[in-house]
Amino acid sequence: MAQRPVVEKTFKVQAVATMLGISADTVRRDSDEADIKVQRQGGDGPKTRLFTIENVFELAAHRRRKNGLTKRSPLIITVYAAKGGVGKTTSAANIGAAFALRGLRVLLVDLDFQANLTMAFGYDPEVTQEEANELGMDPGAVVKYHFGNLLPQWSKDGSVEPLATVIKKPYGEHGPHLIPSELGFDDLEAIFTLERLMERKPELAIATWLQKGLSGENANVDLSQYDVILFDAPPAKNQATRGAMLGSDFVVTPVSMERFSTKSVSYLAKVLGELQRDHGRFPRMITLANFYDMRRARVAAQVVALTTKYPDAWLEKQIATSEEFRKALSDDVIMPVILSRPSSGPAEELRAVANALLEKMEAA
Repeated sequence: MAQRPVVEKTFKVQAVATMLGISADTVRRDSDEADIKVQRQGGDGPKTRLFTIENVFELAAHRRRKNGLTKRSPLIITVYAAKGGVGKTTSAANIGAAFALRGLRVLLVDLDFQANLTMAFGYDPEVTQEEANELGMDPGAVVKYHFGNLLPQWSKDGSVEPLATVIKKPYGEHGPHLIPSELGFDDLEAIFTLERLMERKPELAIATWLQKGLSGENANVDLSQYDVILFDAPPAKNQATRGAMLGSDFVVTPVSMERFSTKSVSYLAKVLGELQRDHGRFPRMITLANFYDMRRARVAAQVVALTTKYPDAWLEKQIATSEEFRKALSDDVIMPVILSRPSSGPAEELRAVANALLEKMEAA
């Protein structure tokens, strides 16, 4: 089965330049230098270059090689919020795409059986292969496997699917890779609950998976190629969420500044404290302010409260309220705003957020 749905959207040179943070002339020069096969606009007018999304990430990868960026120790990140409606999955999808636009090798992992992250990249987790065939749907949009298939706990004999079978590549080899989710993933929590009753510490499963995949001990799961591994965790404090946090270096928690209460961040701080108590380690917390408008008195008051209580966690870049996020959901081609609308205000803010996150994480 194909690893990705067909993405027919194309981008002109200036849009690609905006995504990559370079000039249009540099886009032309580097794409020629890398011998990237870019189509040209038809008709009698100028033969304008039209980049596919795969071309864009291929160019990002070329610029990484050209600039001599070396392989780094991977950043392991969990994006988590204790409540819904705060832009958690939107943030995860766009930050992952933004990191890949910088030439980083990114693996996104959807840990929520509702599969919103999976759908953000154009996959349909509710359709079977047979239904897709009957409906004439793109077979590449079907989800067959999920993260549970990579863990020995999932099968009775302890066998696992190879990463190459489970993984999706929505924008080609050089774009962000995705371990998708679907409704069946919820069964993993029942398995973890049973393991907990048998005192097998299921919260260590993801950390163990990471360690073996990064060290080469797990031949079926080679994680060493990635610079960033980012988990999108569900709001529930279940075993998968705790496990992702326990294996992570950082937890990025989006907060809605329109409806924000310090209780949600305090709750996360409590969870991290439990990890420290029970396992001797915990990730650093970073707060990402969404729906941000300092002209509103309530938002300004919430910023003061948050930065006073958790000063080290505050990220200096924020994301304002915008209709662009809602509009993007009705586009013919579903993809993160940072890709679908690269010249928009939210896309500019998201690029700034991604850069600020990397700076904060690498300085830690």
